[in-house]
Amino acid sequence: MVYSKAISNYLRRKEKGIVLEDIDVRIILLLAKGIKNKNLSNYIPLSDSAIEKRKYKIKRLLEVEGNDEDLIHEARMQGYI
Repeated sequence: MVYSKAISNYLRRKEKGIVLEDIDVRIILLLAKGIKNKNLSNYIPLSDSAIEKRKYKIKRLLEVEGNDEDLIHEARMQGYI
């Protein structure tokens, strides 16, 4: 059976057990839109340190060792954005 890229990515993430919460996806989307780290708390009801902790968790889950651009790229590759 042939699936679209989005469905294939979802199935692969599900098999790996990688599930991001809605707020994690929102953080990635805001970064992708060019929102600076220091301004994320204006869009998300979390403190700056809580946002940084979530970004760290997201990077670990997606196996990203680089900066925010690397995180955005990997999130796109895996179909989160």
